[in-house]
Amino acid sequence: MPKKTLSILVPVGVLLLGFLLVRIATRDDAAPVAAVRIGQFNIWEMSTTKITDVDEAGAGRNGQLLAAAAIIREIAPEILIINEIDHDYDAVARGEDLALNARRFNDLYLNRGANPLDYPYVYAAPCNTGFLTGKDLDNDGIVATARNLGEREHGGDAYGYGVYPGQYSMAILSRYPLDVGDARTWRMFRWIDLPDNLITPDRFTDDELSIYRLSSKSHWDVPVQIGDRRLHLLVSHPTPTGYDGPEDQNGRRNYDEIRMWVHYLDNDSVLVDDAGVRGGLDGGESFVIMGDLNADPHGDVLETGQRAIEQLLKHERVVPTGRFLTSAGALQGREPGAPDHFERHTVGWEGGGLRIDYILPSVDLTPIGGGVYWPAESSDPAGAARAELASDHHLTWLDIKLTDP
Repeated sequence: MPKKTLSILVPVGVLLLGFLLVRIATRDDAAPVAAVRIGQFNIWEMSTTKITDVDEAGAGRNGQLLAAAAIIREIAPEILIINEIDHDYDAVARGEDLALNARRFNDLYLNRGANPLDYPYVYAAPCNTGFLTGKDLDNDGIVATARNLGEREHGGDAYGYGVYPGQYSMAILSRYPLDVGDARTWRMFRWIDLPDNLITPDRFTDDELSIYRLSSKSHWDVPVQIGDRRLHLLVSHPTPTGYDGPEDQNGRRNYDEIRMWVHYLDNDSVLVDDAGVRGGLDGGESFVIMGDLNADPHGDVLETGQRAIEQLLKHERVVPTGRFLTSAGALQGREPGAPDHFERHTVGWEGGGLRIDYILPSVDLTPIGGGVYWPAESSDPAGAARAELASDHHLTWLDIKLTDP
């Protein structure tokens, strides 16, 4: 690979510094921590069936999840967001909690093998995927019921697409304490209540709009205590654009799911969380926005005059971290750099790739390194094969400086 490409894609000194700072961080909850590594990974259709597939010794054996776990153990993020992980509602009916599958993945896959990891703190809250509305939201002439469980008709009439409750949900795994008592969620916030919303004209009846929720999964604010620093993890997984028609229903909803974070950062009193608490995030708080946001910087410009993700990338409180989150594998034979920045892509589909997975810290935090786990097949065929097996997305991570070492 030419030296020019290496200098753009792999700031080795910065990455090593970030890695070392993360590794020397003290575990004393009250003491300063130099830096933290945060990871984001959409692990394709991470179902309960896959997670609970174990061998005779009780270790996880699903090939896809073994590959994903090997990647996570290699990068070793101290805080990890997972998208597309099932919530096991059958187990919840037996008295378990929604974080069960995250703990299973930790115990069966991450805390085993080479370089085992253990995340003692996990979090999951209800998501909208697969929960029926009782309305014909997709206008296919069918009002889905429990009889349609597992079918596309079920997903089309759910608050968020899922052919069963809990599909495509989210989880947080952390080596630092999560302040669950102060966590906030916006699963039930209605789309119609978002100011200046882009609800598709003439698409829904008044009755449907009265119950239709904005978030296709949920929006979470979960504080984490990292030594003497407190960060708000702002996690979501907006609906993918496309899979609709010329009305651009999903594109409009994606835009507004991202817009909700803008209102939150602006501390807008219009937002009401699931506990009935009004308002957004105080201006002095540190945060990291993260998740599969399903919005590319080169995506469609909506009637607002901007692309969905530009709402965050250009926000005064947000650091746009694209220059840190690159890979050699994303290039696929193309040149890096402006205007396309192919090296920043996090998925390989859509005619060559897109950047849709994000880790965006507040301006009071300093990124010092990061990357996207997407090795080039020419230089690391085993790593490239592992990444392809693990998911259609690639693990993204960012090292954030918290204090002077």
